[in-house]
Amino acid sequence: MTNGGVHRRWRRPGVLTVIAFAGLGLAYMVVNATSVIDERSMLGQPLDPWRPWVWEATSYLAWLALVPAVIWLSARAMELTRLWLTLAFHIVCAVAVSLAHSGLLYALRATAYLAVGETYQLGQPLVAFLIYELRKDATTYASIVIVWLLLTHFIARSITLPPTEHTQPPRFEIRDGSRIRWLQLTDIDWVGAAGNYVELHGRFGAELVRRTLSDVEAELVNHGFVRIHRSRLVRTEAVSGIETRQSGDFDLVMVSGVKLAGSRRFRSRLT
Repeated sequence: MTNGGVHRRWRRPGVLTVIAFAGLGLAYMVVNATSVIDERSMLGQPLDPWRPWVWEATSYLAWLALVPAVIWLSARAMELTRLWLTLAFHIVCAVAVSLAHSGLLYALRATAYLAVGETYQLGQPLVAFLIYELRKDATTYASIVIVWLLLTHFIARSITLPPTEHTQPPRFEIRDGSRIRWLQLTDIDWVGAAGNYVELHGRFGAELVRRTLSDVEAELVNHGFVRIHRSRLVRTEAVSGIETRQSGDFDLVMVSGVKLAGSRRFRSRLT
């Protein structure tokens, strides 16, 4: 996507979420490690300073490795059509991510301890350890999801055309290896999700692009595109009519003659 230039990759919500977590997580790690050292010293139970640094650093690094996965899961959750399904999906994912985090930090701590000639012990039964981590991890998981959603929302609404003497109409970038092509947005009628890809449809036929639908939506929302279903976006000017069903779901009739099913969850976006 270009608005007088290629849209910078670092402005994407996922990239900014990783950067935000890396910075805030690093600060949190330093505060926690130094607090443990000070508290144990004040209690008259000093410990080797490297231990709390290892505990906090391994948790931080494990989470840093999992942030992209949480962002990917958040994008998948946005495609669900029911609130209760979205919540259930996030609960299951939070538990799975917590288990992955616990496994990663244990492996990292065991390696660090081994490097200094010691053996890392949990100090409590495995189930108790996992529950303890889950209580903290659920908050971290929710924080990452919320930050990503907020960034997706605000970035989508902050994309504007820069004031230039010869402003080009907005275009959609298609990368194919070392080749880059652009499509005029007015040529795109609708966009459908296809796994880790999206399929663009319009007068040019169909184009498959390796992007998520949520990522594409964030770029196109300010250019007349709206989501009508968990798996598709449409350009409103390419719609010629709406047929509402008894269930509240609806069908869009495109100017091209194509009929697309829409979910009642997204009906209000067309008004």
